[in-house]
Amino acid sequence: MKKETFTFGENKTFFGLTVYRHGVKRSDIAKLPFYEFWSDSAMGSTEAMIDNESYVYLHDWERFCYSFILHGKHRFQ
Repeated sequence: MKKETFTFGENKTFFGLTVYRHGVKRSDIAKLPFYEFWSDSAMGSTEAMIDNESYVYLHDWERFCYSFILHGKHRFQ
């Protein structure tokens, strides 16, 4: 199996989302057309709440994206 690599611009991650110190803003993910699909996968995951803004940890977001892109699934499927 060929190893897939992904490249991003500075301070960017999958789907062009900006990476902040605490992760990716949930409000940015909410703008994506597959937000509900991601939300089902994120159920029970911890998030950081800073200044009334919810952040999804970068490793959780990137793990979801990798599986979503390569397999079209999330962790509960």
